[in-house]
Amino acid sequence: MLDKAYDPKPIEAKWLELWHEARLFRSVPSGNPDKFTIVIPPPNVTGALHLGHALNNTLQDVLIRWYRLHGYETCWVPGTDHGGIATQNVMERQLKAEGKSRHELGREKFLERMQSWTRDCKKTILGQLRRLGCALDWDREAFTMDEPRAKAVFKAFQGYWDSGLIERTELMINWCVRCGTALSDDEVEYEERKGALWHIHYPAESGGKGLIVATTRPETMLGDTGVAVHPSDERYRGLIGKKVRLPLTGRLIPVVADDQVDPSFGTGAVKVTPAHDRNDYEIGRRHKLPSMTVIGRDGHILPECGVSAYAGLHRDEARKRIVADLENLGFLEKKEDYKHSVVVCYRCGQTIEPLVSMQWFLHQERLAPKTLEAFDGGRFRISPDNWAKPYRDWLSKIRPWVISRQIWWGHRIPVWYCSGCHGSDITHVGGEPVYHGRARKGDYGIVVSWEKPSRSCENGHSASWIQDGDVLDTWFSSALWPMSVFGWPDGGEQLRYYYPTQVLVTGYEILYLWVARMQMSGIEFLKAPPFSQAIIHGIVRDKSGKKMSKSLGNVIDPLEMMEKYGTDALRFALILQAHPGRDIPFAEDSILGSRNFANKLWNSTRFVLMNLPDSPSSGAYRLESLSHGGLELADRWILSEYQKAISKARDRMKERNVAAAADALYEFLWDKYCDWYVELAKIRLQGADGPSKEAVRAILIQVLSGMLKLLHPFMPYITEELFSALKPYSEDGSDFLYRARAPETAFDWSNPQAELAMAALTEMVDSLRSLRAQLNIAPGLKLRVCAAASGDGARRLIEDHSGYLNFLARLESIEFWDGGTRPPQSATAVSSQATFFVPLKGLIDFAKEKIRLEKELSKCQSELQKIAAKAENKEFLARAPQAEIETARSQYESAKARLGRLKDTLAVLAQS
Repeated sequence: MLDKAYDPKPIEAKWLELWHEARLFRSVPSGNPDKFTIVIPPPNVTGALHLGHALNNTLQDVLIRWYRLHGYETCWVPGTDHGGIATQNVMERQLKAEGKSRHELGREKFLERMQSWTRDCKKTILGQLRRLGCALDWDREAFTMDEPRAKAVFKAFQGYWDSGLIERTELMINWCVRCGTALSDDEVEYEERKGALWHIHYPAESGGKGLIVATTRPETMLGDTGVAVHPSDERYRGLIGKKVRLPLTGRLIPVVADDQVDPSFGTGAVKVTPAHDRNDYEIGRRHKLPSMTVIGRDGHILPECGVSAYAGLHRDEARKRIVADLENLGFLEKKEDYKHSVVVCYRCGQTIEPLVSMQWFLHQERLAPKTLEAFDGGRFRISPDNWAKPYRDWLSKIRPWVISRQIWWGHRIPVWYCSGCHGSDITHVGGEPVYHGRARKGDYGIVVSWEKPSRSCENGHSASWIQDGDVLDTWFSSALWPMSVFGWPDGGEQLRYYYPTQVLVTGYEILYLWVARMQMSGIEFLKAPPFSQAIIHGIVRDKSGKKMSKSLGNVIDPLEMMEKYGTDALRFALILQAHPGRDIPFAEDSILGSRNFANKLWNSTRFVLMNLPDSPSSGAYRLESLSHGGLELADRWILSEYQKAISKARDRMKERNVAAAADALYEFLWDKYCDWYVELAKIRLQGADGPSKEAVRAILIQVLSGMLKLLHPFMPYITEELFSALKPYSEDGSDFLYRARAPETAFDWSNPQAELAMAALTEMVDSLRSLRAQLNIAPGLKLRVCAAASGDGARRLIEDHSGYLNFLARLESIEFWDGGTRPPQSATAVSSQATFFVPLKGLIDFAKEKIRLEKELSKCQSELQKIAAKAENKEFLARAPQAEIETARSQYESAKARLGRLKDTLAVLAQS
């Protein structure tokens, strides 16, 4: 027998151990053509998992368990990502706290420490995934920097190199002065910040009046090599082709006409700094303007700036000095407040410095056409489909991907330089080699190799080979994940059986960083998309819609929530809100409903078990053995609703709408099975033994058992425990729910007539219960009521099922009203098919009840005014998340309805 109270902790510990001992989630290639495979988006080894990880992995677990339940060979691959910049940043902060730096340790010692630390982090993360109940094949654990993945990275790099898709060249990149590395276009974020727009006079060549340039970055003007205006701008037509003098330096720079200039921005004239702005870089290329780098990789002004007073200053300090000098010298026309988008590093939040830099690039723009073709041809799709256009647009406009990173933690670029050929292009910074030249396939003295070459170069130099000091972008190895975890590039049975996978579940923030690049890699190397569908979920935010962060103090720790409420409650709370593509406003309060649902399931199952014999006979409780003609209305109704719930959940899961599927199961179990059928079953369970009692037992067991199977992917622990307790009666031979099969109904139980009849009866009960609550009538006091039916059918329904009404609404008797004088001192309970008059004499103290209700009315009116003020506030409606607006409106409608009921009840008492 189940314990009286549900305690998730011992249950979770018990089943975790049993699942582990049985190696329950292990998958091997089989003859089953129906297979469902997912590779986990590997979390970075930077510490504990957050609520977003809990959501992402719960969604994947639901899919894996659901398809397993429906007969598929399922495989879910676990693993972690080395995390590149993010992980190195964490370690460097640790070293800084110890008064050390990575350069003091040296590359080899630093990497040894990283490996040791990440091993511990991996254990922590994978342990948390186990605790979450994830049905991962633990024998397949992978890491993006383990040897099999390193082999795949080398093979991919070599393949791209041989195809001419990788080269080292000089292009505009995003540079993070804090992280000290290049970043791709997808590794930067845009923040709206309050800044300024400075209007600066650039004098004519003669020294007279020239034109006014508007800029948000005056510190970069030292690198200006031109001023651009729109060709149709009449204000500057006479200046196009002429030169102006750059303030502070006196250099002459040309005025050029370019369609890219927006005449409405600022003064319509913009400074062109090709070395420090992406748009300026393109303008400079079109007009063959020189490029002057005046801000270095450390964020300080370089001596090449032309003004020695600014050399060595940090860019922020230089801005202040330059603006002050412009003002003192009369060049600054005005300064105005200006809110604009600032590009920042996605890891540290520092302002990005655009730089023209020699880096390694992968020409992904040449891979994009095949990827687009696969997408447009239906070989890959995104759910929800509102992400299809952004994905297509991104592929259509992408630029070369800068894949080199100036850090140590990552896959080192497998390119070697002959020191005899390229010694003059190699310097050493902090003991590490830095190659300053270009490189592409066919260049002499440059080879791609897994290890240090032992041969001489093409020129016969026998000098030592020096490996490139940079590492690859972490997303380079992540892009190979769906292939490398199954043995690519070696191939074999695993790759043939499991690749391509079926689904990827991920957040929209890495759609371009990761999803698109996996598609490119899979199509390039294996001629097939790595997965046929990407399911995009939203970000878990706080209840106000703000992003969770430690600085805001609004972070919810999933481990704390699991400890407090149970893992199943956390999982179900997340799932219910995980509507496709929408962010989730999450609060701890939202877990309470799911915990209550778990308690409801526990108590209902315990009630069923308490009403079953100790030793059931074989086959006694099978739905197939029921006499259909002998079933009561409640039986026919619950079986019809059961069949409908199964169908609805399956349909929603086919659509990959996990939230809607969970809601369908929740609605059936709570609103129909537990609240109504279990209650009605008590009538027969408390009665004499016989076929009717056995029938209700069979239905209670099999419907509950079937629902526990379907609910198992969503709430694995409690369903496993309850299913196990029911097995002697349900006669399901599965040792674990993971190995069970989904419920099937051999008979068509659909019964719309029963559903309509029960809907009418439950509405009548609800109206009577509501009246009892409004009048504060004691729950144990039975009522005598008069019923006015809306027609002959409604009267027959009440007559035939008065037992249901009497039991559920706590009635002593039901008489039918003949349409004459209304019973004196009576209140009414109204439903769509009947009105019930409840005589109140002797049930309540009219005077006291009137006083109580008047107080309630006053309180309700006050609450309604407050809610209305919020729900109708224009500022609130403009700024609040949609979910919060909908909640406020729902509260308003609920309070309004309650106010109406209180007024109606007071009106009845006033007449009495």
